Parts: sequence; C-alpha cells; structure tokens
Amino acid sequence: MRQYRLLEIATQYDHYLRKFYRVHNNFEVLSYDGLFSLVAEDIFGPADFIHLHLRNMGIESKLVFYNNRNLQRKWNPDLKDKSLFEILRAQIKDFVPDIIFISNMHIFSKEEISAMRESLLPKNIKIVGFHYTTLSNVFLRNAAVYDQIYTGNSVYADRMRKHGLPAYLLRHAFEPSILYRLPECEKINELCFSGSIFTGSYVHNNRLDLLDKLIKAGLPYVFYGNIFGSIQDILSEENGKRYIGIIADVVKNMKQEVFGAEYYSILNNYGICLNVHGGTAEDGVGNMRMFEVTGIGSCLLTDGREGNSELFEEDVEIMTYHSFDEMVEKARWLMEHPKKAREIAVAGQRKTCKKYTYKNKAECLDAYIQELLNG
Repeated sequence: MRQYRLLEIATQYDHYLRKFYRVHNNFEVLSYDGLFSLVAEDIFGPADFIHLHLRNMGIESKLVFYNNRNLQRKWNPDLKDKSLFEILRAQIKDFVPDIIFISNMHIFSKEEISAMRESLLPKNIKIVGFHYTTLSNVFLRNAAVYDQIYTGNSVYADRMRKHGLPAYLLRHAFEPSILYRLPECEKINELCFSGSIFTGSYVHNNRLDLLDKLIKAGLPYVFYGNIFGSIQDILSEENGKRYIGIIADVVKNMKQEVFGAEYYSILNNYGICLNVHGGTAEDGVGNMRMFEVTGIGSCLLTDGREGNSELFEEDVEIMTYHSFDEMVEKARWLMEHPKKAREIAVAGQRKTCKKYTYKNKAECLDAYIQELLNG
C-alpha cells in the first residue's frame, strides 16, 4: 500500500454559512484550528468524516473549506487580505499533497486547476474530483484535466466514460457516529421532507409537485427548507402560473431550512422521510438523502427508479413510489401501519450502517487512488 498525502478542497452552501455565522457570531476570537473544529463538528454534509477514516488507515489527509471566507482568512494572518485562491495555493504549498481532491468540480476553471498543479513543480500532483449532476458542456470541458472523477451513481459514471473520462463510482455515505449525538425520541408518525427548492428548474420543480400532492391529499407533513428564485423566473417557465399557486400553499407551513446536526435531529424525529431525486428518471439514484434518512433510522419513501434495487431491497429496507399519486397511497399506508414503517426503517438502517458508511467510502477512495498512483 503506497502512502500519500491527500488534500480535499470542499465548498459549503452560502446560505448554510450565513446561518452558521449568525449562531457563532463570536468567531473572531477563535484561531483557524478552533473555528475549523467548530465547523467540522456542525457535521454539515460530508463534514470531515472521510478524512478521519483515511487518517485511521495511515493516510495523511486534510480538508480545506475553500469558500468559508471567515475561516480561510484566519489560516495565515499575513494572507488575510489575499484572494481565496491565493490563500488556497499557499495551503497547497504548505501541505505538499500528492493528491488534490476537488469535491465541487464546478468551482474551478481549467486555468485554476493548472495553477494548482504548478504550485509544487516539479512534483507531479494528481487531481481528482467529485461530480453528481448532469454533464454540461462547461463540465465536460473542465473535466478533461482530471486524473480521476468520482460520482454517486452508476448512470453518471457510464455517461462520463462514454465521453472518455476516467469515471469511478463513489457512493454518498452516512457516518454512524452521528447516532451517538442524537437523543432517543419517540418518532412522530408524520411525513418529513427537508431540502431546498430552486424554482424555474426541472431539477426541483418535482419537489413542488410532491408537496402539492401532500397538501391536496390532506396528509400531515412538515417541510423544512427554502424556496429560491424570482416570480419573473417562475412565470417564464412552462406551467409557471401553476407553480406560483403551489408555492403560495407550500409557504404557509414551511419551516426554516436546517443543516448539520440540527438537520439530523429533525430527520430523527420523524418516522417517515420523503425523497425525490432531481432530473429525469433516467438519471439514476443515490442522492445523499437516501443514506442520511436510512442511516438515521427513519423509513425512507423515495421515487422508484432503476438502481434502487442495487442499493436497498424495496419494500423491505426502503419504500418506493412511481408517481406522486402512489406516493400519497404509500405514505398513508405507512402512517396507518407504524409498526411496519419501523421495521422497514430498522432494516434500512442496518444496511446503511453496514455498507454505506464513510469508513466504506474511505476504503473505496483509497483503492482508486492506489490504482492511480500505481498506474
């Protein structure tokens, strides 16, 4: 097994960062390490879980939250007035990685990737990245400079390979240690959906359709999230007026979006959590919510797509629907049979905590990197 140093460059949602710093408004008194620990302990998204497991495997692995300005400007006081990219290049020179892992491939141009490679010349840095959405022309142009590209479902991996890209399947994951941070509770026998909605986009309009069906069916549900987009953008889309009406109904009972530890606590409170993938049915499955909900021990009710059976046994470890009318029927059935919903939740949790953990993901990533280094 070859040893190497891995530096992951990650980004965080701007609306998460705004909420984080409203809560932690005394961050100025903290050091870089102190603030980094506070951010990581908030367990937003992947946090630093994969790095904890890589380090346990003997790999020198480090994470940078690239767009967390308040944090990055604390890294070196002499660089606080420099651009975020200049600070990043200094961090690369300081850590001297063998592998740079860019977990948001949209954030950097080909020229910036080249600048990262040149930071440690004549050392040959390998650049790898993660991408989990459709393949735009911009993505395909920039992707050509990567040594390996990871994605969360097999459909995207196959599409990338058809474009000649070195694509590998690296599933999203769940960290079982989160469970020790959550208090025991009696799960509420209602439906929960948590997530942002970007209007005027086929990616998220289906989330509005889902909530509209719940409202019209009179099913008890809670929606934690936010709706982004202007009225003009919505009206410019097909069925724009209809979506304006749906939004008006949704916001009446919409609760503030939640992230990190608070997000997991909310999921833990509900017996049944809904999921719907973005894009079309041909885009496959495997979004983060599938593993978060099952990992936390709630019953996952998700859209029925090819690929679900690769991950979970349907009607045993998860429940699926093939239309929003069927979603309503299955949701109602689960609420009427809470014992069965609990059995499915426990089975799903058992599968996720065995096969889809960050420890598993770290081992998979290491295998790909070993192949890259030894190739």
